[in-house]
Amino acid sequence: MTLRALIQRLAQQELDWQGCHLLAPVVAPGRARVRLQGLVYQLSIVPPDYRGFGVFRLSAPGMAEFVRSATPPERENYLRLWPRRQLRLLRDYGSGCWMTLMGPVYEVERGSLFELVEAAFDGRNYWYCRPVLNTRLRLAEEMAQALAERIPTAELRLKGMTPEDRSGYDLCAGRVVSEPRVGVVAELDDQARLTRALARGGGRLRSFSADNGLFQVSWQDSQGRSHHSTIRRDDLTVMSSGICLSGRDSDFDLTSLVGVMEEDEEL
Repeated sequence: MTLRALIQRLAQQELDWQGCHLLAPVVAPGRARVRLQGLVYQLSIVPPDYRGFGVFRLSAPGMAEFVRSATPPERENYLRLWPRRQLRLLRDYGSGCWMTLMGPVYEVERGSLFELVEAAFDGRNYWYCRPVLNTRLRLAEEMAQALAERIPTAELRLKGMTPEDRSGYDLCAGRVVSEPRVGVVAELDDQARLTRALARGGGRLRSFSADNGLFQVSWQDSQGRSHHSTIRRDDLTVMSSGICLSGRDSDFDLTSLVGVMEEDEEL
């Protein structure tokens, strides 16, 4: 088959697939990578701020529209397609993303420092599957305590540590030593602040942007409904909630706004 014929066939396939639904995870802003008939396609997602596992409708060549979030069984069926690996969580970047020795792991649920988890690798990204429970569970707590006490890697003697565990601890220990503050908790960055504020109310950060002292925040409530709000950057006071609060928006912060939104949906 000539190159021109192959291109024509692929173009026709994209036309034939229009209207079809597919499941895909989204990490990059407005981009999803999917495998169709052995070929990898990159799609532009609408809306572009969606993150996580979703079901999308192919609306035009190279374009897909969000239909709904994937269900837990659908997510699990997708992850079964890929090989698994055990990884130890080393740093929380917020929005369910943790760094490991092998790179970032996405969609982590309730992760903690040095926790051992199982992740699926799709050839590009690692995706959280579940915690690993058949190991000595106190090891993660002992590693975290040693890090808080700034025990050098060379002096660390913990039962059950693997060479990979020691490398991960050494990476974290080097970061702590370089920080000017005492302790392992660094100054929260913007993403972590927003993630924690929403999580306290039962919400979840999807994306945000910062400009002129304000955050434009895209987030989900506990029911998976999407919201867009404008938040003051210094203290997370609500400037515009996205619903009519009769001019009382600034009476709420980002955490309390989650409950307000959910009450509004129930009325």
